[in-house]
Amino acid sequence: MKAVLTDPKTQPLWESQRLMNQAQAQQLRLLMGYVESFLRETEVTDPHLMRTARGRATAECAAIMNAAEAMGSGEGYVASQYHQARFAREFLPAVWTATRAGEIPVRSLIRVVSAAERLVLPQNRERLDRAAADYAVTHRPAQLNAWLNRFVSRVEPELHAQRCSLSQSERRVWLEHLEDGLSILHAMLPTLTAEAIRKRLLDVARSPKRSVPYDPCVERPAAKNSMSTVSTVSTVSSVSTVSTLSTGSSVDAPGSSEDMLPTRDSSTATSRDTGDARTQGQREADLLSHWLLTGETDSGTPINAHVGLIISAESLLGSWDEFPDREEAPGTAKGAVTCPGSGPEQPAISRDRRHAYPAELIRRIVQGNEHRITWTLLLDRNVPMDSLSPPDEGRERVYQSRFVPKRLRQLIEFRDGTCQAPGCMVAAEHCDIDHRIPWPRGETTASNLWALCRKHHRLKTAGFLDVPARADAGRSA
Repeated sequence: MKAVLTDPKTQPLWESQRLMNQAQAQQLRLLMGYVESFLRETEVTDPHLMRTARGRATAECAAIMNAAEAMGSGEGYVASQYHQARFAREFLPAVWTATRAGEIPVRSLIRVVSAAERLVLPQNRERLDRAAADYAVTHRPAQLNAWLNRFVSRVEPELHAQRCSLSQSERRVWLEHLEDGLSILHAMLPTLTAEAIRKRLLDVARSPKRSVPYDPCVERPAAKNSMSTVSTVSTVSSVSTVSTLSTGSSVDAPGSSEDMLPTRDSSTATSRDTGDARTQGQREADLLSHWLLTGETDSGTPINAHVGLIISAESLLGSWDEFPDREEAPGTAKGAVTCPGSGPEQPAISRDRRHAYPAELIRRIVQGNEHRITWTLLLDRNVPMDSLSPPDEGRERVYQSRFVPKRLRQLIEFRDGTCQAPGCMVAAEHCDIDHRIPWPRGETTASNLWALCRKHHRLKTAGFLDVPARADAGRSA
């Protein structure tokens, strides 16, 4: 299988990349050959050493040391490459063959190996080998990562849930100091929590009316007269929702209308409306510093930074018996799950298809009183989650305006998951909802809309991005 090229003139680039892939795969073969040859020779010259596992490990370390010297790389990196290549050769023959042929880059091979190592049942590794050998050829590394996460969580959902539960004990915060007075603050948190924090931080910092204080250690630009808004701000509450699971903040600024009158002051602008020149990233960093240093997280503006999740009704209810009219595939045991992602305890999938969450975690969130839930019907339960589409009503309705209604936009975001340009992984919620056939020639309907990030939207408008047939669009990788 070969990736389809948008421009045939890039064929020489594809060929050169394939040759590079072959060279990297050949280097892995040479590495394995050298280490294994070294171990065989050591068995002859020092059989006493090789009788114990510790002795064999010592000899292997010596071989890795020599190989790292020849490759100009660290010993840890070379050891990892050696063990991952051996694993692929033994347990992933189809992927290994495609890698040797140059169809799959070594970096994608390593990703598949990492996913396969998490699988316990041999038959699931075989399934992964067959599927990944095709998928990795036609998809980019970021798409492959998301697909592997979904695959592993679906084929062994109970083990995935156990790993998620155990990994939560690793949560912590640590500091990494860099040069020139900067440091990185790391926080290892549950993914759902981290996504909620990120979305709220992004939305608050992006608000044009929100005043974001400067980090106390950052030198402010020269003060100048600016228009600022004086208002009384109430404390913000945080609300989480599932499918769509949101962490949002809704506030009302109490006080009379005089409280909202613009006034002139000489302080440095801290909001977009008053001329704040900081980038989005700088505003997010300063806002995080403010939240952590002061303990205040009020946004001062209505914020609804929701986290979208996709989960089947069976998994949400936690009982397959609730659906006596289910269909079972011929030859399967009664109650066996045959639809990927729709059986009992199958994990929930993030809207951008990158992350999987145990069903038990989502049920616990749904049952909590502190969460606000917004439900959106996306598909029949017999349709795989990778083939999402809005209900018939959403597809057939024609809107008279070129502007996409909020409800329809939400359906498109769930359906597409990410930008629909080849290989792009920008989440659909951060994309433009574009008319495939420009309005008014093209109607405002679900079938004529797709998610495109701003960059690819501009490329499409300029005529550099072709619009694929409907059957090929609207499907997140």
